[in-house]
Amino acid sequence: MFNSWNGFSVDYWEVGKMKFLHKKKSKIHGFGIFTTKEIRKGAVFYKVPMDQVYDKPKPRFAHIGKNKYVKDTKILNWVNHSCNANTILDLTGKQPKLVAKRNIKAGEEITCNYNLTEKGGNKVKCTCKKEKCKKYFLRRE
Repeated sequence: MFNSWNGFSVDYWEVGKMKFLHKKKSKIHGFGIFTTKEIRKGAVFYKVPMDQVYDKPKPRFAHIGKNKYVKDTKILNWVNHSCNANTILDLTGKQPKLVAKRNIKAGEEITCNYNLTEKGGNKVKCTCKKEKCKKYFLRRE
């Protein structure tokens, strides 16, 4: 589904008939994914589509296993890094999924700690501005 928000184009992710994840301008970096509803701690709220998996890293692709990188232009590739992330990219099972690490408020940006999945990547300056920011994160490109 495609809509407009404050002059920015916004993509919505639908679950059933409820739209609750959307892309908009981020204070962390460029664009990010935000929720319009509360997400409870431990909830699996997004399953990553596996129709575009590659064996080499590319910009904006997510590392999901040994020599496995997924392109998900709807949600995952727009989730920004934070040193104090509210979400975990769970790589157990056949399909990666986003799981809430804590309760996430409506209007909050969805974030992951890239250092948990991008081991061995290049150091990139972190812009999360969290209290315990490590000042960098890892990214494979």
